[in-house]
Amino acid sequence: MPRDSAPLALGFADLFDHLGTGDLRYSASAQALSGRDIAIEGFLSHAHGSRPTMLLVDQPGVCPDCSPAPAAVIALPDASSSPREGADGPVRVVGRLNYGFRVDAGVASILRIENATVFPAETSA
Repeated sequence: MPRDSAPLALGFADLFDHLGTGDLRYSASAQALSGRDIAIEGFLSHAHGSRPTMLLVDQPGVCPDCSPAPAAVIALPDASSSPREGADGPVRVVGRLNYGFRVDAGVASILRIENATVFPAETSA
């Protein structure tokens, strides 16, 4: 896919099966779309620990480390243009989807958006 083409607009339901249930899992398309430039809306969250990583979740206020049910989470390593601290509204993330287990700088992830840029959802047209 050429770098200058428009990113593929996705939703969490495109990347996860059984959202909101204990049977949550990555969908087959999460792996199939790996390497594509995408745009997706969600809410920012941060992992606990000494290396807090920016994460994208499908519901406001979800803490993947504290949630009693499995949470749909996409890691945003080295994301840029993060909305201001305390901004808890929806965001739009644009970058390259990457699927597969990886540990970077001590942070493990299975699904990531690399070279991610984060915009407030209402201003990212």
